[in-house]
Amino acid sequence: MPIIEKIIRKKPLLFLLVTLVYLFTIMILKWGIHVTADTGLFLVGGFVGLYFLDAAEEFFRLSPSPFRTIIFVALFAIVSFFVVTSSASYLAGGLVLSIYLTIILWQIGEWLLFKHLNSWYRMWADPVVPKNQLWMLIGSIVLFIVESALFVRSY
Repeated sequence: MPIIEKIIRKKPLLFLLVTLVYLFTIMILKWGIHVTADTGLFLVGGFVGLYFLDAAEEFFRLSPSPFRTIIFVALFAIVSFFVVTSSASYLAGGLVLSIYLTIILWQIGEWLLFKHLNSWYRMWADPVVPKNQLWMLIGSIVLFIVESALFVRSY
């Protein structure tokens, strides 16, 4: 139980608020004010996704985290796009969208602090200039917005 409490306390309040606002916005756009079982599944998936990567890092004692690399971001973008467009599971949709938002928030936070994302490119053979890192971040954000829109319009 202490490990779960540690994971919950470690999450910055801003991340929690941004994710909850995002989940409720998507919920309203998709279902309006009509709460259904699918709505509940989406919110459960989103809430689990909020802490999923933090729990994995803590449970497996990952340092440095493989989730904080551009390789993971690229692969996760593909998987999340597939889940959002091909899965009929609202639980899975909430999970991947929430995880994707967490990744974007991590990157934005690092960019605001350091003006680069060098730690995300540590597995890259050659250094990537900050301007290109910013374009990759913007591309990730655009893809996230597209995935969110596709989720709202699907099924």
